Amino acid sequence: MQQSMFKLSLAACAALTALTAHAEDSTVTVYGVISASLESVGASGGSGGTKSTTTRVTDNNSRIGFRGNEDLGNGVKAIWQVESSLRNFEQGGSTDWGQSATLATRNSFVGMSSEQYGRLIAGYNDTVYKSLVGSTADFGIDVMAGTIADSWGTGPGFYQLFSRGETRLKNSIHYVSPLLSGWQAGASYGVDESKTNNTNRSRLSLAVKYGDGPFKAGFGWDRQFDTAGYEQTNSGTAAAGKHVDFAKLLAQWTFSSTGTLLGAGVERGTYESASGGQTLNQTGWTVGVSQPVSERLALKASYSKLGSLNNASHADDYKATQWVLGATYAVTKRTSFYTYATRLSNGALQNANFGFSPLTTGTNASSTVVLANGNTLHSVGVGMSTAF
Repeated sequence: MQQSMFKLSLAACAALTALTAHAEDSTVTVYGVISASLESVGASGGSGGTKSTTTRVTDNNSRIGFRGNEDLGNGVKAIWQVESSLRNFEQGGSTDWGQSATLATRNSFVGMSSEQYGRLIAGYNDTVYKSLVGSTADFGIDVMAGTIADSWGTGPGFYQLFSRGETRLKNSIHYVSPLLSGWQAGASYGVDESKTNNTNRSRLSLAVKYGDGPFKAGFGWDRQFDTAGYEQTNSGTAAAGKHVDFAKLLAQWTFSSTGTLLGAGVERGTYESASGGQTLNQTGWTVGVSQPVSERLALKASYSKLGSLNNASHADDYKATQWVLGATYAVTKRTSFYTYATRLSNGALQNANFGFSPLTTGTNASSTVVLANGNTLHSVGVGMSTAF
């Protein structure tokens, strides 16, 4: 009996040793964020519809993901990720315009990573215009990122005020270099799997950033090939030989004596005409500041402006402005409370919107966001976020 127990113990130890060795070569992590706020929102002054002030519970960029890696030797790892939006979890996973959350709706990819050579992935992922120098980068200028008061980026059928050239690309490959003396660069390319004989609407993004102590700076460029026109629905029009370009410059400084973060950015969009008319261009800029009051509490503010649509009729009617005031309180490293107030004012022909939970005055045949031109949007809210 004792001999049998001894053999069983040896077998168990061998199995545990094998599992431990395997765990050292391959890892899987479950992660995510749940964030929601109670807020008052509304839109007024629009020419084709408004939204009465209402109180709502709003999801703020909640998500769950699974990521893993396997050691391939020589400092190279195989990496993968499947990330899904939990957006609108507060109302069963459906948006206000009928869209439902599904698996792998966010950054999901497979690839390889090396500290020496960088990272190369393929799948559905943020362009480097977004990940290195955009709304998901570490500049801190988008002071209330991840809430409705987020003023950077694009969504399904709408634009915000700044970083309007960023996107998450389907059918794409992405390379990001290792960090070298404070410098890091990247490139993203999305293929057009539904191209025709006349058009190939692929997309290319390039970005570079630099960090040295309290200073950070970045530059990004994005081109949509065989695409034309100023489309406020974030889709563009297919047009052979034409393109839509964005270029962006960011700079940020953190004052060591007070911890104050001050940053600014400028972005220019250029839109060629499908019919051979004049090329349109529009410049936007933003400035943000964050001031820690204590180890847990920080006060934040930003102001963004979208300028005239040059070479367009009624160019000034495409302007928009947005101010944001906010505060965050970190209860722990994972859980925080936040509050915000924001106001976005559109020109008579503009329909820029809030981030993550945009306001709508209707839907179209594609079930995307429709906000009537000329609306002034407002929101005041308080929320909680916890990561796992």
